[in-house]
Amino acid sequence: MRAEHGVEMRHLRAFVAVARERNFTRAAQNLQITQPAMSRTVASLERLVGTALLVRNRRTVALTAAGQQFLPHAHRVLAVLDEAVGAATGGSPVLRVGFTWGSTAEYTAPIVRDFERAHPGVTVEIRRYDDTVAGLDDGRTHVGFLPGDPGDPRFGTLVLADEPRVVALPADHPLLSGEEVVLADLAGETIVINVVSGTTTLELWESTRRPDTVVRVRNVDEWMEAIAAGRGVGLTPASTGRLYTHPQIRYRLVADSPRVPITLAWPRLAAHPLVAAFVASAERMRYR
Repeated sequence: MRAEHGVEMRHLRAFVAVARERNFTRAAQNLQITQPAMSRTVASLERLVGTALLVRNRRTVALTAAGQQFLPHAHRVLAVLDEAVGAATGGSPVLRVGFTWGSTAEYTAPIVRDFERAHPGVTVEIRRYDDTVAGLDDGRTHVGFLPGDPGDPRFGTLVLADEPRVVALPADHPLLSGEEVVLADLAGETIVINVVSGTTTLELWESTRRPDTVVRVRNVDEWMEAIAAGRGVGLTPASTGRLYTHPQIRYRLVADSPRVPITLAWPRLAAHPLVAAFVASAERMRYR
């Protein structure tokens, strides 16, 4: 398949393979072509695009800034093509539903079940991705459950719920003596922040009362273990406290913290044909 600018699917598959493996030889083996052919294909893509997408030397391969921008679009084009081929050949329709972590679990299952009852011939795949938009960015998923609003005009959104925040505290923390805390109580604490898919930033505090120290983690499991080990405290939607328990962690309501929307999101451009029906299920279940 060739577009007007000359970019073909073979170019995209080669680029995605190298970006995934960070190695031309392994990428070539995955696509069952020679390493010189792989190098020529990627070089041809860069000429057609008009800029370098990869930086390579004898030891490493890395994405350029342009390559990082190009990669999610390449993923999405290839995913759409595979879906189109499956539809044309009579395969079962597949809807990929993403989530970032379990804070959305109370909303995911009822909506998926309602959709499956209405569309029994569709296979729904539920996948976790530790990124801000649960795999929507590059087409790995078609619709995603997110803690917070992505604030990205590329995505349509539906707010499913609006949750208070709680603070997760080590089991021996002095603040556990009360039923709730306020943000000012936490200003002197070290804050554990999930920088990949969390909902907490230091902007929650007034500029003159912000915590001085942050521990950065990349997923909810690391977040919980850091708090349990006494490295700091963490803020999270209240559903986290209902779904994630740990013998060394206790939760308390943060009375004055802004609430967190639990959001269903999907691409506005070239959305999967079944997204509208899934959103309709979400609308039905939101009011039950």
